[in-house]
Amino acid sequence: MKWAIAIQRKIRLAIALAVMMLFIIIFSLIESYNVSRITKSFNSMYEDRLIPAADLYSISEQIHNKRDDLFNYLFTDNGDQKDIGKLIGHTNKKLDTLIKKFENTLLVQDENSHLQRLKENLKNLQRDELILINAAEQNKEVAKKLYLNTTIHLHEELNKNLLKLIDVQTLVGKELLAESVRRQSSSVFISQLQMVITIILGIIIMILIMTGKQVNIKQEKYKLN
Repeated sequence: MKWAIAIQRKIRLAIALAVMMLFIIIFSLIESYNVSRITKSFNSMYEDRLIPAADLYSISEQIHNKRDDLFNYLFTDNGDQKDIGKLIGHTNKKLDTLIKKFENTLLVQDENSHLQRLKENLKNLQRDELILINAAEQNKEVAKKLYLNTTIHLHEELNKNLLKLIDVQTLVGKELLAESVRRQSSSVFISQLQMVITIILGIIIMILIMTGKQVNIKQEKYKLN
């Protein structure tokens, strides 16, 4: 009977040991997943938030450069029609490159919507600039009135589009950071659980060793008798 009880005890301890090993494996997989998600979040913050934020700044800068060049052409005596056409054409190419680069990043629905409006307003601005340059060739006073009545409003709309994109960038960046913090906290908790389970496993192994020694001692005594 004592032998049967000892065997049952060993079986129970072995089952407990197997269950704890299974928990360790599961926790390790969860931790690996969390680390993967944290890495992905940080990569996304850099590739899809930080770099595009710099691109948005460059887009804004190019739009402002066009506005300043056109304003100087219309309201000062600097430059001629050919120079302003080349300047604005060169800036438009830079804007197209920056917009395409921004489109290739990961965009949420709101970003995509604001970006489409930005592109439409940029096309409207380009048409308006051509009209202004052609009008200025005939009469700069007429071109000035057109600028004050239409072009200024187009620039205001573009600024609104850019501000909305920046707001979305900031919001999504905060969400990614919050997710990373949650994943990190989860990983710390899982690591602590693994440590506790490892300690318990050590105790179980010690019990198995001690139980085995007791059985061997009893067996030797039984043989001697």
